[in-house]
Amino acid sequence: MTNQALSGYYDNQLKILKYDPFLLYLRVKTVDGQLVNCLIVKHALTLFYQLKPDLPLALYGHYNQRHQFVITKFMVRVSAAELAG
Repeated sequence: MTNQALSGYYDNQLKILKYDPFLLYLRVKTVDGQLVNCLIVKHALTLFYQLKPDLPLALYGHYNQRHQFVITKFMVRVSAAELAG
């Protein structure tokens, strides 16, 4: 299990798979155009709150056996004006 970085855009596909612990599925379009299925548990509510369509994302994690990217760290690029308002 090797960790790697992934950057791309939120593809407006989101599903809550489980509530306890909060498990979130999202689809990300990478910079080179690939669609990647991602899962997140740690800090999933924070990501769920910050996501808006076509927002740039920087993700860090690993692929599981089903070729889903499991996110361990993330950063959502949001402008200062959106944060203030």
